[in-house]
Amino acid sequence: MKDERPGRDEGSLPELRRNPATGIWTILAPARKLRPGAHRGREKAEGEPCPFCPGNERMTPPEVWAEGRESGEPDSPGWRIRVFPNLYPALTPEGSKGISRGRGGARRAFGYHEVIVHTPHHDRSLASMEEEELRRLVEAYRGRYRELCGRRGVSQVMIIVNHGREAGASLPHPHAQVFALPRVPSAVREELREFRRVEGRCPLCSEAKAARREGRTVAANRTWEAFAPFASRSPYEVWLAPRRHAPDFARAGGKELEGMADMLLRVMRGLAELLEDPPYNLWLHSAPCDGKDYHYYHYHLEVVPRLTTVAGFELSTGMYIDVLPPEEAASRLKERMARGV
Repeated sequence: MKDERPGRDEGSLPELRRNPATGIWTILAPARKLRPGAHRGREKAEGEPCPFCPGNERMTPPEVWAEGRESGEPDSPGWRIRVFPNLYPALTPEGSKGISRGRGGARRAFGYHEVIVHTPHHDRSLASMEEEELRRLVEAYRGRYRELCGRRGVSQVMIIVNHGREAGASLPHPHAQVFALPRVPSAVREELREFRRVEGRCPLCSEAKAARREGRTVAANRTWEAFAPFASRSPYEVWLAPRRHAPDFARAGGKELEGMADMLLRVMRGLAELLEDPPYNLWLHSAPCDGKDYHYYHYHLEVVPRLTTVAGFELSTGMYIDVLPPEEAASRLKERMARGV
């Protein structure tokens, strides 16, 4: 049978470019403007098939991993979770061929960019999943994290979820994206610098303790806790962290993953109920996978509902303006969750 999957235009491979004035790296990926829903002129037409739904597997690149399929060939229905390379990647293995040019430096954007389709159900968000479904999903997250961290040339693996168009989701079917980067991104470098600066007193462990004392804790179980950070960037921002001081998500054990799934489900259901299914961004920050010692770091998840707009002040300063004290946000969310969400 002829493979009808779209091919990749070799002439549109992404580039990494460094701004010589700021030192910040940008990925230039022109092909991503072609993805469905990438901008207002390219929304998926009503009635157009969803490439992430069962039966449409040939609309995506060949899968690299799937869970739940008891019979049948790869790239066929029957899966519960499915992983494949992004059709419009920001990073590609072909980037290892490399180029270097320009005053600030430019090179092929080497790396890996995958999609994890959370569920075959088109409308089942993280907040509406069953606990067992979410447990399997965080296990899949860890599996892809481990796999990509082990590849040559990868320094950092980021797992992100964009929920809702305002948060950057180009397709509504629930999914995560995994980026295996050749460099440690600036946001993680800044965190590492802060953690290293106070080595011996983990800032995240201290922040979780202060949140319990100050009423910013949202929820907790035996292995994880969730809290509103003291300096929230936007209303209802929530951080989730393992109680155990641990730098590396790859080393999370079974009980810790169960606690992660439980905490994530409770927080996402609470936010969905309280804020009527808001758009949000969720991401994992873990220690780099470059072989160095990061014992002082503490991996965690960050959830940022997109209730306000990042505008000129934020872009020009790197600072944020929050209109809701985190103590009040935590109280409201905790109250909603206590109602049996």
